[in-house]
Amino acid sequence: METSFGIWSLIPPVVAIILAIATRQVFVSLLFGILLGWVIINNGIEWLGVEHFIQSIWLGFLSTVQALVDVFKDDGSTRTIMFCALVGALIVFIQRSGGVEGFILKINKLLEKYENKKAGSNRVVVQFLAWLTGLLIFVESSISVLTVGALYRPVFDKLGISREKLAYIADSSSAPSSILIPFNGWGAFIMTLLAVEGFANPFSTMLQAMPYNFYPILALLMVLIVIFTGKDFGPMAKAERRARTGKVLPDGAKPMVTDELTSVEVKEGIAPKARNMVIPILTMVLMMPIMLAYTGWEAAILEMPNASFFSKIPYSIGNGSGSTSVLIAVIISLLVSMIFYRIQGILKMGEMIDLTLK
Repeated sequence: METSFGIWSLIPPVVAIILAIATRQVFVSLLFGILLGWVIINNGIEWLGVEHFIQSIWLGFLSTVQALVDVFKDDGSTRTIMFCALVGALIVFIQRSGGVEGFILKINKLLEKYENKKAGSNRVVVQFLAWLTGLLIFVESSISVLTVGALYRPVFDKLGISREKLAYIADSSSAPSSILIPFNGWGAFIMTLLAVEGFANPFSTMLQAMPYNFYPILALLMVLIVIFTGKDFGPMAKAERRARTGKVLPDGAKPMVTDELTSVEVKEGIAPKARNMVIPILTMVLMMPIMLAYTGWEAAILEMPNASFFSKIPYSIGNGSGSTSVLIAVIISLLVSMIFYRIQGILKMGEMIDLTLK
C-alpha cells in the first residue's frame, strides 16, 4: 500500500524554488529540496519529539546521499549525465577554434545591410536572429541558451539592447524548441515515460500531442510579438531604457555565466570562421534522428517485418534510445570537431584533450 503525504509533497519543490530565487544558488537549492523530500519520506512530518525529528533528518541525509549514488545505477541517467558534461567540452572547442567569433562577424556583416534603413531595424533583425538560433539549436536547451548568449552578447551590447532582453529571448526560444522538437534528451525522457505507461509508439504519440503543447508554442510566439512590436512591459521596459544609455547591465549586477566559458579566448593567430561553429553543432543535430533510428531499428524489424524501409524509419525513431542517441551524437560531434580543427591546424591533439577535460 502506497503512502500518501498529501500537501507535504509540495513543500520540497516550493522551498527549492524559493531558495533558488533568493540565493541564486540553483544546485544548493535543489540539493536542499531533495534532502527535505527524503526527510518527509522518513516520517519527518510526524512531530513525535525532538529525538524523532533529529532521526528523520539523519535518515533523510543518508537517503539523499544514497539517492545521488543510485542515479548511476540507471544506464539512461548515466548516459544523460555524460552528455551534459561533454556538451560543455563542445562549447569550449567552438570558442577556442574561433567559431563563435566567426559567427559574430557574419552577423555584423548582415547588420551592415540595415545601417541605412530606418532607425531600430538592425535591433529587430539581431533579436530575431537570436530567437531563430535558439529555435534551431534544439538538441539540448542548455547548449542552446549558452550558444545564443555567447554569440549575441557582444552584438546586443553594441546595439544597446539589455542583457535582460537577451536572457528572455534565449530562454523563451531555447527551452520551448527543445520541448517541441523531440530529437534530444527531453524527447528521450518523455518517450521513456510514455513507454512505461504502455504506449506502443511513443514517438508517434509525442508528434500527435505537439499541437496541444500550448505553453512552448505561445512562448515562442510571444517573443516574436515583443521583438516586432517593440513593446516592452514592466521591468523589461525599464531595462531597455537603461540599456539605450549604454548600461546593458544594472548597477550591482552579477552575471551568472561561468568564468570557464567566458574566459575561453580564440587561439592566437587563428582566423575566426563561422564554419568552425556551424559544422560541429550541425553534426550533433543531424546525428540525433540517425541514432534514434539506429537504436530502434531492431524493434522496427521485429514489429514490421514486411514494411518498407521508409515505413520502418518513424517506428524505429519512436522506439530508439534517446539517452544513447544524445550521447553518441555529442561524442561524434566532438570527434568531427577534433578532426576538422586538426586538419586546419587550429588545435593539436594534446590541447584538444586538455580542453575536453576542462
